[in-house]
Amino acid sequence: MPGPTATAQSRQQAHARRMSKTSSSSSGIMTTTTNTSKSSLDAEKEKLRERNIEQVIFGNIAFKAWYPSYYPASVLMEGGKSRGEGDSIEVGKGIVVPRLYVCNRCFAYGREVIEWWKHVRCCERENLSRGRKIYTHGEEGAWTVWEVDGSVETLFCQNLSLFAKLFLDNKSVFFDVYSFNYFLLVYTPPSNPAKPQIVGFFSKEKMSWDNNNLACILIFPPWQKKGLGALLMAVSYEISRREGILGGPEKPISDLGRKGYKRYWGGEIARWLLEVRETDRKKGRGMVDVESISKETWIAADDCLAVLREMGIVEKAGRGKGTVERVRIDKVRVREWVDRNKISLDRQVDSNGFVEGYAERKEVVGD
Repeated sequence: MPGPTATAQSRQQAHARRMSKTSSSSSGIMTTTTNTSKSSLDAEKEKLRERNIEQVIFGNIAFKAWYPSYYPASVLMEGGKSRGEGDSIEVGKGIVVPRLYVCNRCFAYGREVIEWWKHVRCCERENLSRGRKIYTHGEEGAWTVWEVDGSVETLFCQNLSLFAKLFLDNKSVFFDVYSFNYFLLVYTPPSNPAKPQIVGFFSKEKMSWDNNNLACILIFPPWQKKGLGALLMAVSYEISRREGILGGPEKPISDLGRKGYKRYWGGEIARWLLEVRETDRKKGRGMVDVESISKETWIAADDCLAVLREMGIVEKAGRGKGTVERVRIDKVRVREWVDRNKISLDRQVDSNGFVEGYAERKEVVGD
């Protein structure tokens, strides 16, 4: 299993140096193709999207991979097989490994079930916590968020990124994790606190010139469609608020990500619009400016305006002072949109759940 030994770590670091030359952009080799026909480009893109792993065994759960990932050649050997019952699979459509075993604690991986099981048992006994806990969600404390520094827990973050690539089409950072922090969403069963489970994460650049508050986000497939993505989005925006930096997710956003953000942005904006007094004027059709919405929700003005238009709840109302964009809000249509899309207007995170003082900007007092 890669990860537990120094030898395994050195092999992966060597693989990282080789891969860093080919995976520095989200479009991979497509960026170097300039004089190729559209059909060739489409064929090449489809080839890149072909899965190279059929199934993932993650702890005691098995589920299919969605996209290829850049695991080392020792794992992705042509025609590779994992040992065990039903290990035969026809090679084709990119599939070269029928089953990949991944540790659900440290994301170390392998094709041999016996070696993997030995590692998992060892990993469980060590019971290592990665990073530091920054947020506790809910009174029971079953859901927590942990911050991990990519330059400290390098191998862990590399393994996590490789695993995430199996479910993300456009992820490009696999090995150069030093400039990122990773925020892990962890579920700890109240009945079995010794069995915490990482169910998703988002990554964030330590220094973003574009004020991005999130680079990559993923809830692992078995835990999707439970509102957990919105929880992580809300955590990223609460961190932005504490840092005093207005930003948003790295662009471009994938289709799946865009769908999730539309719901999150829409819910945050709808709650504020239904509460604010300005929208009570003129029988619930008052005017507000986009900058005010952005300031109160900490969602970038461009994102606010785009989602307002998609929601179909506003009318243009010209500009206010200077270049401030104004919109006329219809509260009835806001409520209809909320009901139609089954949006919860509850706050996704409780600011009191964060560790005291976490990420808060300190005011510099002059002499």
